[in-house]
Amino acid sequence: MLSASLLTLIAISCASLGLWRVGTDLDRAGEFVFLNGFLSHWQVWIGAAVGVQYASSRLTRYARIARGREVGIARAAEPSSVRAIANIESGIGAVPQITWRCTSHSGKKN
Repeated sequence: MLSASLLTLIAISCASLGLWRVGTDLDRAGEFVFLNGFLSHWQVWIGAAVGVQYASSRLTRYARIARGREVGIARAAEPSSVRAIANIESGIGAVPQITWRCTSHSGKKN
């Protein structure tokens, strides 16, 4: 998740450069760093900011899914306390019937 945080910072930097270039075009800001060429257009910087932020969000989502799987594997490896409860039902002149029910310590039925 650290790399996703760094990508967010890069996206903010690209967006600020894009806004600086827009300000330069509107004569509201000083001279832009790149006077001509591919990087002198505000659309490039804003587009890069959007793309990098999208990559950051996807990476964050992937990290959460991977972390959930690790937690699930770790929980499956832990021994859980399970108890069995036997209910014996019998009637007059009938054979007793035993019903088993397993519950974990959290109360969920297995």
